[in-house]
Amino acid sequence: MTAPTVDVRPGPVLGFGEKASYFAGNLGNIILSTVIGSFLLIYLTDVIGIAAAAVGSLFLVARIVDGASDPIMGYVVDHLPATRHGRFRSYLLIGGALATVSFAALFLAPAWLSASVIAVWVTYLLWGIAFDLMDIPLNSLLPVMSGDPSTRGRLASIKGATYLFGTALITAITLPVVGALGGGTAGWQTYVIAVAIISFTLTAIAARGVRERVRPVSARKYRFADLRRMFLGNRAVPILLVSKVATSSASAAMMAGLPFFFSYYVSDKSLLSAVAVAMVVPMALGSIAAPALAHRTGSKPAYLTSIAVVITGLSSVALLPDLPGAAYLVCFAVTGFGFGGAVAVNYALLAELTDFVEWKSGFRSEGALASLASFAAKAGAGIGGAAIAYTLAATGYVANQAQNSAARNGILLAQSVIPALLAALGGLIFLAYPITRKVAATAVAEVGRRRVQHASNNPDRIDDLENTR
Repeated sequence: MTAPTVDVRPGPVLGFGEKASYFAGNLGNIILSTVIGSFLLIYLTDVIGIAAAAVGSLFLVARIVDGASDPIMGYVVDHLPATRHGRFRSYLLIGGALATVSFAALFLAPAWLSASVIAVWVTYLLWGIAFDLMDIPLNSLLPVMSGDPSTRGRLASIKGATYLFGTALITAITLPVVGALGGGTAGWQTYVIAVAIISFTLTAIAARGVRERVRPVSARKYRFADLRRMFLGNRAVPILLVSKVATSSASAAMMAGLPFFFSYYVSDKSLLSAVAVAMVVPMALGSIAAPALAHRTGSKPAYLTSIAVVITGLSSVALLPDLPGAAYLVCFAVTGFGFGGAVAVNYALLAELTDFVEWKSGFRSEGALASLASFAAKAGAGIGGAAIAYTLAATGYVANQAQNSAARNGILLAQSVIPALLAALGGLIFLAYPITRKVAATAVAEVGRRRVQHASNNPDRIDDLENTR
């Protein structure tokens, strides 16, 4: 069967203001998750005084609950009624307000209430739900801001670069700013309130400044029972999900291993800051280069190329043992370039998958598919961290002591081979991904044809044709 002809005219031009608004929304999102992911543990243990084991149990259980709730939250977002501002912008604003309030409460409540352990359990679980209401509408915007693949690629680059920038920024400034605010409980409280206000302001800018152009062809909403058919009825969804879990596990394992590698293998803790800087710029470059490659070759080859670069960088750490510590910065710079590309192209893949599912099923499901990214990140963090911990324990690691040769080899294994194997597993799984460049173009063309037919039968929707070209 001949594939439908694709309209190759340029898509809608997104002006600087709309791109800046999209950047703002993603920055408002990542600064919240980075403060919690990087600093909540040390705040609860060192400032509030909760035992580390109790905090670890909280993180483990809450992560399981969060992961299980993500598909449900995606379903809820997809079925919220559209407003005059679109299907996601209003809910991004509402979710942003709930997320910032729960974010602040997570730091404030344990300090204000005598039952600090109970307070942190309640607020952490509420944070997981509230953040989904912010994160899923935000991730759902990319497929509806434009139907043009090249425009989506540029948006994916903005999203990936923003996340890398936000992570580096918060990691660099948090402890110095808290110290400048007086440190202790008061310093943290002032800081998190300021971060919450900044995050909501950035989210409001996005909700006001972006535009939703791609609308469902049919007003029919999928049923909850359709989720099973969506996730299991064609192999594209589970393959992308499992592959992303594996690559997220690789990233989490690499980050979890870094402190051990530079503290006990290289024996130079000062290089921890240097490796963060060495990775950030290549990550940003990768987040630009990979979508550009995807525009020429398709998203699948670009994603596989990015994973291959990751494997090369990680493997070089194992293949070049006992180098001077600074020499390893080159290995991690290569790895960062690959991860930056993989992160950016993943968002383009989700946009393509949205069109593919609509082509096959007849309904839009941005929220449900966006929840895949959230679930994969949470599952990957748990798997990657656990893989490093088990490797260290099995090879005889002892904290705060010089390590014997077996333990040093275990640290090297944990920092290189383990994450490289997880990345390779993600790449091997993704080889079976069925949405090639040709299939993606066919899906876009067929969905576009349906939209043209629907608009011709509904004159009030004729603006859809110009918006999605």
